[in-house]
Amino acid sequence: MPDFLKLPLNFNKFFQQERLSTCDIKNSIARNLHLLITTHTGENKQNLQYGSLFWDNDYDIHLSNDRRKEIIIQVLNNQIEQFEKRLTNVLVEVNVKQSEYATQTNRQLRRKIEIIISGLIARSKEPFRFQTGFFIGPLSFD
Repeated sequence: MPDFLKLPLNFNKFFQQERLSTCDIKNSIARNLHLLITTHTGENKQNLQYGSLFWDNDYDIHLSNDRRKEIIIQVLNNQIEQFEKRLTNVLVEVNVKQSEYATQTNRQLRRKIEIIISGLIARSKEPFRFQTGFFIGPLSFD
């Protein structure tokens, strides 16, 4: 089974002529999905189409949770089809809710996005599932 390079790349190892860190296909797909979700379209200078357009609505307080959910699902389906061809039969589930976010000094209610992506690994037909959650306006993880 082939190994995949593990992101983020550690170029110190490369320049010291050491082997770069690798991972299996599931981990590689999960890392790509995470990067695809957390990157705004236009941020990746190698491919300006890579990333998620839903970050344009990050601070939009007038957008309903249902509409935000629809936008995220549509954007992710399009981006996964284009940038993660190792997955087939992809299903994107999104939940948008108000959740408590604690900082060192206080607690506040913020909008939390929960994403589950499932499908089949194209090569092996093996089931795949990726789950992540984060707060928006601005982006932060719990």
